[in-house]
Amino acid sequence: MICPPLGKEHIDTYGGLKLLAQELSAAGFVVLRFDYLGTGDSARDQGADSALDDYRSSIEQAVRYLRDGGAADIALVGLRMGALLAASVAPAVSGLRSIVLWDPVLDGRRYLRQQRVLYKTTVGDDVVDVESEAIIGLAFSKATADQLRVMKMPTAVSDSAPVLVLSRPELMDDERLTNLAAQPNWQVRSVDGQAEFVEPASFVVDIPQETIALIASWIDANMPRPMYRFHPQFRSRAVVAELSGGRQVVEVIDEIGPNRLFGIRTALAGAGADAPALLTHTTAAQHRIGPGRIWTETAREAAGLGMAALRFDRRGTGDTGVATAEFPRIYSAESKQDVVDAVEATGVSADRLIMVGVCSGAWNAAYGAVQRGAKAVVMVNIILYSWRKVEAGPERLLEMTPRNPGAAPKPEVGSARALVKKALKRWLPYWVWLILGRLGLTQVPEILLKELRRNNVKAELVLSPEDFVWFERQRGERAIARLADESWSPVVTPTPTGDHPLIQRDIQNLARRHLLEVAVKNFGPLLDNSGSGGRSASSMPTSGFGTQQRCAN
Repeated sequence: MICPPLGKEHIDTYGGLKLLAQELSAAGFVVLRFDYLGTGDSARDQGADSALDDYRSSIEQAVRYLRDGGAADIALVGLRMGALLAASVAPAVSGLRSIVLWDPVLDGRRYLRQQRVLYKTTVGDDVVDVESEAIIGLAFSKATADQLRVMKMPTAVSDSAPVLVLSRPELMDDERLTNLAAQPNWQVRSVDGQAEFVEPASFVVDIPQETIALIASWIDANMPRPMYRFHPQFRSRAVVAELSGGRQVVEVIDEIGPNRLFGIRTALAGAGADAPALLTHTTAAQHRIGPGRIWTETAREAAGLGMAALRFDRRGTGDTGVATAEFPRIYSAESKQDVVDAVEATGVSADRLIMVGVCSGAWNAAYGAVQRGAKAVVMVNIILYSWRKVEAGPERLLEMTPRNPGAAPKPEVGSARALVKKALKRWLPYWVWLILGRLGLTQVPEILLKELRRNNVKAELVLSPEDFVWFERQRGERAIARLADESWSPVVTPTPTGDHPLIQRDIQNLARRHLLEVAVKNFGPLLDNSGSGGRSASSMPTSGFGTQQRCAN
């Protein structure tokens, strides 16, 4: 059983933990991966005061699932905060035969302090959501943060099960690790590559394949040899929320298209097949929950309004297909086909579909709308506006993606080249700039936006401060003015704070609220007829600060 980390560490390591599960299953093990309550795809709110107890009870429930299926011997693998949680629950796990604590959090107070510093130096302070203590990818309540501060790695987790601790080389002299190594049946070993895996400097994650192989071989050597027949209990449907009127929000696992994309559908119990739909698109190598779990939470709020929502994993991400250590290429023919398959899987006509995404996911939403139609697309922090020559690997995307607030400026690749590019952007006639955009040599917002107009798709852009600067540099306001002359212009909403990858809690809340407002604006009467007692936009979760719409219909 694999206990994952929390927050962005959970998202970044998702593929690596799946790869570990594949290695273990190839050796004959039944492997269970899961999301704690309030995280990932599981039920509950992430900011609950009971979060830590919920995490522990999630582990206990996962153990019961294995027991009910016939598992006689249990091995626990915990990564980062998952290691501390697994160790705290381990004494109550009967049949526990081995434990792996991988890059473990040893002290809750130090962990929270480091995570909070990382959050503030990466995306800055929250302006509005000040009642929670946010780390990258997760928001704790004040009560949960206080409970976390007193957690420490226990030195006694089992009377007999061997324990393997895998730590970073720079921490091997830590007195706490020395104390653990002195315990009976405990081994402490050094492994490389943890920073690149758990806290990568960008969206490109390096999976430590040697460490994964080490864990798999160690568990294989330390588990009993007898084989048992396991009877898994598969469920594809779950109630994830109860509304005040007694209605239930239900999620169903689905397999999408000929390439068997993993998808989760969210809707009110008993909702009709023609309910307006929301399709969310992931970015880079992220799986379906999105940054800060935004797509999970948005899907459930949209269902509360009477919509049906679908989130899915493209090939090479999440739970679609077999995990590899390769970075999934985006803007590729493969990813485009996955987008089209997902649009068709919504099962609704174009006039009942809204799509949303961040960065490359925003481009995918626009692409899907042009290929198969949609009522509207909400593009959050989009940076590519070309339709041609856009397939890109991580090295090209790293060059284009805006830096996080607080990060050092990116070095210019050749000062002469940078000066030429700057001069071209400033002095090149717009019609020449537009031609270059059509050739895919520059990023001209008009290219993408005009194609949406031709297909009668409403366009909404939500842009962080850095992304709005990029939009302006690509002559986005000139594009808006030209489109307005044709009696059509998108809504462009610059946010007063926030970051490009949508890590900051404030911009997450703002983007979610804006999306739900767009849904009400476009589907209001249909939502009222859904029987959900649809809420008005004013009653939706709010970020607390207003947005300035620079360019509006």
